[in-house]
Amino acid sequence: MPRLAERAAGPRHPSSAELRLVALPDFPLVSSGDDLAGMTAAALTRAGLQLRAGDVLVFAQKVISKAEGRLIDLATVVPGERALELSRTVQKDPRLVELVLAESRRVVRTAKDVLIVEHRLGLIMANAGIDQSNVADPADGEFALLLPEDPDASAARLREQLGVLTGSTPAVVVSDSFGRPWRVGTVGVAIGCAGLAATLDLRGHTDLFGRELRVTVVGHADEIASAASMLMGQASEACPVILVRGLASQAAHQPAAALIRPSQQDLFR
Repeated sequence: MPRLAERAAGPRHPSSAELRLVALPDFPLVSSGDDLAGMTAAALTRAGLQLRAGDVLVFAQKVISKAEGRLIDLATVVPGERALELSRTVQKDPRLVELVLAESRRVVRTAKDVLIVEHRLGLIMANAGIDQSNVADPADGEFALLLPEDPDASAARLREQLGVLTGSTPAVVVSDSFGRPWRVGTVGVAIGCAGLAATLDLRGHTDLFGRELRVTVVGHADEIASAASMLMGQASEACPVILVRGLASQAAHQPAAALIRPSQQDLFR
């Protein structure tokens, strides 16, 4: 498990007083094998935007999964005995349950309409992140979209490709919508990132009154993803790529895997 970034002298939090978020307009629908970096560079040009040092691009997980060919035709899925049994409890399509089990390490909780699992990436989430909304035209059949195989690696590839195409290498965050066990509603969280610190470790720094911070670790990439998700939306907004400008941090780069709490620290497992 990647460690938290090591502490250094001086403030580690973003010091800018203004943050700008821009949804890249008229972004086309993405299909398997599409050049997502090239599509992003073209969208930036259409919008009259040039990447600058310190810029962050936040991508909705769905466009990355689509480009990487993670779309599954449910007609090709044959549910096993465990999926059939579990589908009766959660009252979901047994083919979808089969996909969830295949993508998961363990089942965490089940109830009617609820299937919470530990994804093979270590994420605790509903349905292993498998989604059917904004995935494909229902007239073409029933499809489901899996998470990228390795969202951190996806972010790193996009970052490198965008650097080649634009001459400026942005940080990249892959955002997905998560529910929360003790609060209503979904929020965007980072399941992949490259070129920035996933967490900001403020332990050892002081507050306004000189009191030492002892436990404060900020989910930096999650905060960026959550801010971007307000422009991405959840329905028909069609804004899967958001430019975030104005962040400032000197913290060492980390993958989004650093945001996953180690099992030995999980008080609710």
